[in-house]
Amino acid sequence: MTMSKLKRLKHLIEYFALLLFRLKLFLLGWRVSHLLAKFLASVGYHAVPIRKKVARTNLTRAFPELTSNQINKILFRTYQQFAQTFVEILLLPKLSAEKIRQMVTITNPGVLEEARATGAILVGAHFGNWELMGIRLALDYPVDFVIGQQENIRADELLNLPRKIFGIGLIPLKNALRQVIGSLKDKRYVAILADQDAHENGEFVPFFGQLASTPKGPAVFARHSQVPIIVGTIIRERPDKFRIFLDRITPPTGDNFIQEYTAAYTQKIEYYCRQYPDHWFWFHRRWKTRPANT
Repeated sequence: MTMSKLKRLKHLIEYFALLLFRLKLFLLGWRVSHLLAKFLASVGYHAVPIRKKVARTNLTRAFPELTSNQINKILFRTYQQFAQTFVEILLLPKLSAEKIRQMVTITNPGVLEEARATGAILVGAHFGNWELMGIRLALDYPVDFVIGQQENIRADELLNLPRKIFGIGLIPLKNALRQVIGSLKDKRYVAILADQDAHENGEFVPFFGQLASTPKGPAVFARHSQVPIIVGTIIRERPDKFRIFLDRITPPTGDNFIQEYTAAYTQKIEYYCRQYPDHWFWFHRRWKTRPANT
C-alpha cells in the first residue's frame, strides 16, 4: 500500500472515530459528557505524555514565581478544561440557539453594538471554549471566522458543521486578505485567533515578559479598514454556564502602529491567561520562534 493510500486510510479511520465519539456524546448528554471528559483528562494527564512537557515548560516560563506543585495543579486543570472544551465542541450541533443564549452571558455587549456601523476585528485565543463564544456572538451579530484547514478534510468538515449551522461565515486562512477586507466593508465582525506562534512573519511583542512571534493580521486589517479591534474572552463558570468578556483595544498613536497594536491585544490576552491560567492552551510552543538578533 502506498503512503498516499495509507494516509487516506488513516484520515478515514480518524473521521469515523470522531463521528462515533460524537454520536456517543449525543446519547450521553451534556452533563454526563463532562464527567467523561474529566475522566479522559485524568487518563491523559497521568498516562499520555504528548505535549505534557511542553505545557509544563510554558507554565514554568510564564509563572516563575510558582512552585512545581502549583504548576502541576494548573496543568491538571488545563487538561480538564481542554477535555471539556473538546466534548462541548462536538456537542454544539445538538444545542439550540435558545439553549446557547441561556448558557452564555455576554457581560458587555455594548462594545459590539458600538461597532455596528463599521464592523470590527474580533481577536480571540485558544482560551476556554472559543468556538462556543463565536457561536454565541453569531446569534446576534454577523460573524466570520478566519480558519486554517485541517489536513483531514472529512474531520475538518465535521468540526465546521456547528459553525455553518449557526450562520458563521468561513474565511480560509490561505486566501484571507481579500475576503477579510470584503467582510469588513460589509460591516461584519471578523474573528481571528491570534495567540499562537506566527513564525518569521509575526510581530515580536511581549507575552508574559518574553518576546513572542505574534499574528499581526488583526492590526493590519484594522488599520487598512479603519475598524476597531475587540478582544473576546470566554470563561467557564460551571459545566453549563459561561461568561463572555469583550474589551475594545485603544488604537496606538506611536510610529510603530502595527507592533504597538499587536502588543496591546496580546497584553489583553495575557491578562486573562493570568486570571484564568487553566483556560489557555499551554500545549502549543508559543515562544518557538526567536527574534533574529537573539
